[in-house]
Amino acid sequence: MKLKLLLSAFLAVVLIGCTEESVNQPIFDRAYALCQDGEYNMSEEYLNNHQSELVQPLSEADSVYLIFLKSMYKAKLALLDYTSIADTTQLNRCIDFYTKTADIEKLAWTLIMKTLKTSYLGDNTQAVLYLRQAEDIANPLTNSELKFYIAYLRLEFDGSTFDLGERGLGLIEKMRPYARSIEQKAYYLSAKVSVFYLNDMTDSTKRCLREFEKIDTTTYSFLSIYGMVFADEEPEKSLRYALKAAEINPWNDIAKMSRIKSYLCLNRLQDALDFYHNSTFIGDGTRVIALEEFYKYYHRNHMAAEADKVAAELVTTYHSILKGATEGVRVISASTNYDFKIQELANQNRTLRIIFVAVMLFVIAITLLSAVLVRQRRRYERELAQNRQILKESHDKIEELRTAGESADNEREIARLQRKINEIEGRYAEIYSQGKKLYEEIFARGGNSGQWNKRDYERFLEYYKTLDLSLLAQIEEEYSSLNPRQTFFKILQMKGYEKEQVMRTMGIQEDGTFRALKSKVEGLKK
Repeated sequence: MKLKLLLSAFLAVVLIGCTEESVNQPIFDRAYALCQDGEYNMSEEYLNNHQSELVQPLSEADSVYLIFLKSMYKAKLALLDYTSIADTTQLNRCIDFYTKTADIEKLAWTLIMKTLKTSYLGDNTQAVLYLRQAEDIANPLTNSELKFYIAYLRLEFDGSTFDLGERGLGLIEKMRPYARSIEQKAYYLSAKVSVFYLNDMTDSTKRCLREFEKIDTTTYSFLSIYGMVFADEEPEKSLRYALKAAEINPWNDIAKMSRIKSYLCLNRLQDALDFYHNSTFIGDGTRVIALEEFYKYYHRNHMAAEADKVAAELVTTYHSILKGATEGVRVISASTNYDFKIQELANQNRTLRIIFVAVMLFVIAITLLSAVLVRQRRRYERELAQNRQILKESHDKIEELRTAGESADNEREIARLQRKINEIEGRYAEIYSQGKKLYEEIFARGGNSGQWNKRDYERFLEYYKTLDLSLLAQIEEEYSSLNPRQTFFKILQMKGYEKEQVMRTMGIQEDGTFRALKSKVEGLKK
């Protein structure tokens, strides 16, 4: 009997130990939740700030969780630096642990990281197998960030990205429902634009570019291809986009090509020639496309001698690239030699375009992933949304009760609501208390934000959401991609502040600075 009691007690202790949550888990769960929102930098900063609060020694679960999170921070850079991902032994440890605990979401993420690491080590066949395992495991999940990453890597690894039939488009379309951030939407549209452009599907390319133009006008791949497709119809605009693309990425060949084509559509032949002869192209494939544009210009303007010369250079270049595969290509002439039949080079040209667009898509991927690290994120932490609304409603109710007059019932209700406000603000003390101080500094003490940094503006806005969420929602509805300082400027305007009041409140000393800020904000109006 005693033995049975001892065994029961022992099992109870074991079960309690198994089910007890680690004291460190809330910190890790918070960091993981930020990653699922795409806020990798914020998550890493949060974990670093709370590192000293972790209770040591770490349990096995905590140790694996820490490896997993740090690997995720590095995985967002995977196409730039595979070596930054955790070593294979650590990843295997995570896979074993999350397999044993049946944590399929973290297991799927770890398999994605194993995909990237295996690819870096040169075994793409095995990498694709890991990726397919991750896809199978993640199939019943609803995690949007995870699903986008899987679809994105399917395009990169499982590819035939340039087998541009239904299968290629199908892989791209798998990204669309999960593309939430501007960077993800831009990558999805970039891939789609490239498919249509490579297949000479002009109408589809134009429709996709118009869609792209609505969400992002600074991604150089969009700017460059826009110039190539719309140069005939909008040469001035195409040239501006080509020049802007060159500023963003001076070594991008499509930006150079767009510039040449735009010059020619504007009949600025000498500018096109000067730029062509002074430019360094990544490959001969780009030079071929440039020569085709010159040929078409000469042909269109009946410049027979010049067209004949370009045709001969084209044939020579094709011979050089294809190493004899163009022996059958001929330059056919009637009264002159300039009527060069480019159509006969269509198959060879397609091969060159495939190589060229492959390089372009790789550069797009690198640029978009880099942009994730530097672009201002507009999304705030989802878990605060409900509390912001409660705070807003509580503040409004208190104001309503005070306006109604003094009574015992009103005082009790005000006290209850104030306790609720204090409880929420205490839970998020760092965000709300600092934001409240900044709010009072401006609107209660008449101070200014001249010495504020980006974090100060963010804290102010987090607190302001508890007071007037509808005003911020209106601003977000009317404007796109405002940074925190620009949002603060717009709040002051919408609260009726005149120019002099705005300048004083923001610590702006010169009219030129004010005008530049106002112009920038209005330029982001939807």
